[in-house]
Amino acid sequence: MSAPDVLSARILAKTNEYLDFPSVVGHETPFLDHLARDFESLGHTVHRPRNLCVVELGDGPVMLAHVDRHGGVVDGGGAIIYAAHAIKNDKYGEQAPASADLAAKVRERYVGEEVFAYDRLTGGRIAYGTIDGVEQNPDGHIRLDVPDLPALDAGTPVAFARRLERGNAYVVGQLDNPVSAAVLRVCAEQGLTGTLVFTAEEEIGRSAEHFLGWADASLKTRQDLLVLDTTPFDDGAISQAGAVVLRRRDATADFNDAMYDRLHAAAKACNAPIITKCEYIIAENAAREAQGLAAKSLGLTELGKITARSKGAFAGTTLQVPTFNYHSNQESTTPQALVAYARTLIAASNARP
Repeated sequence: MSAPDVLSARILAKTNEYLDFPSVVGHETPFLDHLARDFESLGHTVHRPRNLCVVELGDGPVMLAHVDRHGGVVDGGGAIIYAAHAIKNDKYGEQAPASADLAAKVRERYVGEEVFAYDRLTGGRIAYGTIDGVEQNPDGHIRLDVPDLPALDAGTPVAFARRLERGNAYVVGQLDNPVSAAVLRVCAEQGLTGTLVFTAEEEIGRSAEHFLGWADASLKTRQDLLVLDTTPFDDGAISQAGAVVLRRRDATADFNDAMYDRLHAAAKACNAPIITKCEYIIAENAAREAQGLAAKSLGLTELGKITARSKGAFAGTTLQVPTFNYHSNQESTTPQALVAYARTLIAASNARP
């Protein structure tokens, strides 16, 4: 195998391993605990604050990746509810009913998918079933109908069972966001330096406060955050090009110019094509306006929330891998995009401003 093939094979193997550990939003403990053990096996110091896993790799930037995924959770009446809204409403009291559009998207993405219920502390699998339908309850919750699951205790999480698939051109699975955790783990084997912070509950907008609750006491202030994630496109062209995706800002906040420049230089040194997502969307919106179409948002990111909520005390930039079929079990990217993602990360972590 060539060096890129070896690197992509390691990333895909680690992603497959991580997908075996369920991590439904609000119920990420089994995966966070596994990450702690996995990085300790490399000899690194690991801390496990609530809703986080923090790994010390030496001097370098602070790198974040969220670990929660979409799935379901059993409510008090025994129904399986789409977890993002169940956790928002029942745990945090947000009173945020799901829209009919979201219910339709969940139906389109997940009907026919195999799921399993698991123990929220250990990740042990309790029972398997298949989603037969998706309905919106009068209270605004989205119900996943899984008739072949037995009666389960309230609060039991239900995860998707799909593993990673690899075709001739694409890798396919629930990539958001175990693939970024896998890239960080593989890069840690190859000289990555800095502090890694794995966060829970990003899919419901809570990861920023979990990070800041720890960072305010542990870091005081930092301008070198680097947040890793997947980012959606309409098709596979960007991932086929092996591009990395950077941002200068999102809909919430402006990012740190010095960290953007540092990451841009790292990607260029790795010969990776570069897409700056905010500029890409602005150009796309100009074309949409000419066609009479509604503009797309610049998007909401974990970093944007952190920067806005900390009033700039914590800032940085993002590194994202391009995908399509976002937030589904068929989210797809390419091995070449993953290699560019990993190489750019290592180069940026080892660079010094």
